[in-house]
Amino acid sequence: MNLKVAYRPYRREFLHPLRTAHREWKEREGFIVRVASDEAVGYGEIAPLPEFGTETLERAADFLKKWVDDPIIMPSGLPCCCFALTTAIQHSRATACPAARDYAVAGLLPAGSAALAAAKKKLAAGYSALKWKIGVFPSEAEKEVAADLLALLPEKVSLRLDANGGLKRKELEDWLEVLSPHASQIEFLEQPLPPGQEGTMAELGRVSKIPIALDESLNALGRERWLTPGVWEGPLVIKPLLMGNVTSLLQQLRPLARQLVFSSVFETGIGLSQALELADALPAMKYAIGFDTVAAFDDALTGPVSAPVFLARARAHFYPEVIWKQLPPLN
Repeated sequence: MNLKVAYRPYRREFLHPLRTAHREWKEREGFIVRVASDEAVGYGEIAPLPEFGTETLERAADFLKKWVDDPIIMPSGLPCCCFALTTAIQHSRATACPAARDYAVAGLLPAGSAALAAAKKKLAAGYSALKWKIGVFPSEAEKEVAADLLALLPEKVSLRLDANGGLKRKELEDWLEVLSPHASQIEFLEQPLPPGQEGTMAELGRVSKIPIALDESLNALGRERWLTPGVWEGPLVIKPLLMGNVTSLLQQLRPLARQLVFSSVFETGIGLSQALELADALPAMKYAIGFDTVAAFDDALTGPVSAPVFLARARAHFYPEVIWKQLPPLN
């Protein structure tokens, strides 16, 4: 197949810096790739997160310089590049995609006490699940906020707490003691301990009756174990753009579909569209997706408007070339 390939970098500033247990995040950088064949044009997004075990932006850039001269080569050890290229090539072959579906979206709250005002707005907008980062501020202050958040929630709205692997065992035990009386309101606690401590998380989760979800563990060494059916009982938070070849990824995820929680890496509308196309091929998925991120930026690179539900009909009016044309071409 005769392919014409190109790539362009992007840089986006967050409207408000994002604080997690890993760092304070002020901007998002990545690349958009374009693959054109005689049949169609496909796009892909490279959005590295080295703290999740991916390649760096610099390694991705080095690969892309070689790729434009030799489009046959495929990246090795570069999962973000691999995801972007395989999705772009798939579209350039005019491969039919599963029918688009509507998706409930979990509302993203800022860390700390600012979550309370944000939660009131999300609830008024109709979100059925909320996600809040912990392990960012002193734990006693966060626990007070957690109590206020839980008091706000209507009966059918659940709360997810995400520690980004930033807790120690004693801190996790303390959090589970606080949360256990509210187990009916807690959807899950996401990656409370660092990768390598999955056994401890599983043990404490079973005792407390609070579901523990894996996230960083799925992008670390040994991730294949936790993506083996029957090994992990709780939710599995999947960041598709970080996980390599989209075709083999789909085959790996199908047996796990009911445990999957698709999650954003603050990608552009192109990456979001690709993640949702992968979700379309996994109809057994049941959790609200973690893509309440488009409002984090104020630029022309976003996808659907942030809302409690991503509607299939809105996705039908998304055109990747509009984003491509916003990006500065390389010299």
